[in-house]
Amino acid sequence: MSRVRWRKRLIAAVKIVIAVVVVWGLGRHILRTWTDLQRHETPLQISPGFLALSGLLYLAGLVLCGLFYDDVLKASPTPIPRLAAVRAYLISHLGKYVPGKAMVVVMRAGMSAPHGARGATAAIATFYETLVMMAAGGLIAAAGFGLSGSPRVELGGDPPVLTFILPILGLVVVQVVSLLGLVGLGLGLLFLIVSWPPIFRRIARTATLPIPGGGPDALPFFSRRLLGLGLLRTTLAWLAMGLSQLAVIRGLTPLGPHELFAAFPLVVGSVALATVAGFVIAVFPGGLGVREGVLMYALGPALGADLAVVAALVLRLVWVASEFVAALALAPLGAPEVVLSAPIEQPEQPSTAGPS
Repeated sequence: MSRVRWRKRLIAAVKIVIAVVVVWGLGRHILRTWTDLQRHETPLQISPGFLALSGLLYLAGLVLCGLFYDDVLKASPTPIPRLAAVRAYLISHLGKYVPGKAMVVVMRAGMSAPHGARGATAAIATFYETLVMMAAGGLIAAAGFGLSGSPRVELGGDPPVLTFILPILGLVVVQVVSLLGLVGLGLGLLFLIVSWPPIFRRIARTATLPIPGGGPDALPFFSRRLLGLGLLRTTLAWLAMGLSQLAVIRGLTPLGPHELFAAFPLVVGSVALATVAGFVIAVFPGGLGVREGVLMYALGPALGADLAVVAALVLRLVWVASEFVAALALAPLGAPEVVLSAPIEQPEQPSTAGPS
């Protein structure tokens, strides 16, 4: 009894430490973004309704990715309820603001295990969902920049100096957009190759060997059907995130429906490329700095430098706030105490029937 009580206290202490670290990383992230936004001298005319819509669209995109995380677990020997998988996915997103990005895997696996998933299986499902999402993001970026056509969106009349220099810079802007599309295509194909079932299966087998409870019998069955489903779900997620950025832009400037529609391909391509780049250049937590830099650069030709900078920073704040609110709402929906004993016996049952 004392050993069980000691174990419960240790688990509770670990959870508290993780919560403190995550809150510290989140607060540091918000403070830095807010400081950068205050340094920008452009006056803000914010429409709260559109910012709220932006947050809802972002969460809709995350839920689609969470559903694919559940799909991967469903293809494993230890599936868990869909609500539990989506809950673990959404709450664990706060872990990306802790330097190193490993906290996402720790949190997601820790919240999936009480419902019956192996820790190694949840970790591999996290990696696979991320790789497929990045593959779809790169391809969406290429398509977005390719479909953007004329990259500039009219914002209600240009100053004379812009009217004079825009024809001169037009060719340069088109070349920049084409270059960004090629970068997105290259990254998308690279992630797609790594996510291809036979290739990722070999990677996963090697990666899970050192993990307790890992090995071939802990792996999901990676198939082309699962990959196709993931690409479909995450593509829809990227479209929702592009709409989220578009809602932020509309919340900062009174664009009409025609201007918003014309800007959408470039906006969704910019959001996708910026997020993928932030993931690839894993230096700062949550892609801070890298993602904003790419997003400002990509949106600049269409929105102008000032609006692009403000839109990128406000989007960051909206996304962080949305993740935090979602985590607060979902945190009470944890696994009941009676479920905690299930993972001890359950992994042994499918060991002979799991994919090899």
